[in-house]
Amino acid sequence: MLMAIWLPMAFIFAASAPGRNTVLPKLLSLVRLNLKDVKFMQQPTFVKHVSILITFMLVPAVVFSQVNKLNGTSVTSAGAPGAFLRTGVGTRALSMGGAFTAVASGPSAAYWNPAALDRSNHAGLELMNVNLPFDRTANYFGGAFPIGGLFTLGVSWIGLKIDGIEGRTGNTLQPDFFFSSRQDAFFLSFGKTLTYNLAIGASVKLIRNDLHSDVATGLGFDAGVTFQVHDRLALGLVAQDIGTDYRWDNGLTEEVPMTLRLGTAFELYDGVTFAADVNKTEGASPTFHVGAELRPVRTLPIRVGLDHDRFTGGAGFAFSVSRHMLELSYGYSTDRIVNDDIHRVSLVFSFGAKKSPRYSTPGNTYSGSRSAQNNEMKYASAKPKVQVTARVLNVRSGPGTRYLRIVQVRRGETFILMEKKKVWWKIRLSDGRTGWLHSKYVRLLEE
Repeated sequence: MLMAIWLPMAFIFAASAPGRNTVLPKLLSLVRLNLKDVKFMQQPTFVKHVSILITFMLVPAVVFSQVNKLNGTSVTSAGAPGAFLRTGVGTRALSMGGAFTAVASGPSAAYWNPAALDRSNHAGLELMNVNLPFDRTANYFGGAFPIGGLFTLGVSWIGLKIDGIEGRTGNTLQPDFFFSSRQDAFFLSFGKTLTYNLAIGASVKLIRNDLHSDVATGLGFDAGVTFQVHDRLALGLVAQDIGTDYRWDNGLTEEVPMTLRLGTAFELYDGVTFAADVNKTEGASPTFHVGAELRPVRTLPIRVGLDHDRFTGGAGFAFSVSRHMLELSYGYSTDRIVNDDIHRVSLVFSFGAKKSPRYSTPGNTYSGSRSAQNNEMKYASAKPKVQVTARVLNVRSGPGTRYLRIVQVRRGETFILMEKKKVWWKIRLSDGRTGWLHSKYVRLLEE
């Protein structure tokens, strides 16, 4: 399994590294396999999935290398205005190398791709704190709240504080005083699922920069889209800082460069996800990000990634609190300025998500009293069941896309079939409600 995670990343790194003409042959010599001895690799499903995976990982790598050739020298955006807006949020995302545009879900989706906010049926909160070198402290808070099946609302805050900055009134070796700098951004976001495979989202953000006695404020916008190409393959596209600028109280205006991110995500098997992103900020060279998440147990995720030229990694642990889920995540990376180690910790609280497929076995979504469960079992024995085959599927209030979406279900969940109306089937949800879904994305279980 570790080989499945590291090989695609190693090939991409080797293909773009200096001296790749010697690196690639050595890498190939290390991974020679006799397929006759590895029987599961001969299965059609495995071959198909690996073929998709190789294509999915190589396309962003090719785009990255070609754009780099056009740009010539490598330039970073670290010194451009609004740099703290481009550092990323959420331990899960940063542990995967920042390759999160197509993977995003939960509160941090408001930053990575607001279109992905609507992927979750449950409200959630996320907190992250990290201490950085040079007396820097980064904080993040986010919340996601589904609004009656119409869309999901997100609220977020990103803060960066720098203490102990030396101030001088003249050309002296010793500082005359010390001061602090603080940068904050407040996001209001929404995500809306338009069809079973297409979602859009946008954010408006208010920016404030306090530098000693000077203050700057500004406004900016983000927009994103996600597209489910296949039940295991997703694409994401985001434009960040559209028209973003801030004005200092002395009249000076600074423009924040816009960033474009293209991402893909592929779920090789349940619990094994690969992701790749290409980021391009105005005035800077593109950066390439790859990551993987492995869940040997659904409550124990393991993550690795490559954030352009830096290794990242981490792990998490999820557990139930009453009817809710709490996930504690740890992430490791290195600082871009001094190459020191960075340790991140974040907390994600999902309301009413104890039986979410992300944390429990597929199909185990029911909650309620013991008598209600017994009645459900009796009723289920007399009715056929269907199982969801798409990664995410909308359940609607009526037989058609014009009807309101009432909930989203995920691959592996099973439901009682109530009625058929052409290609639309009516199911009974675990909470007793009924809804309609498209028969193309479910399979009928044996009666």
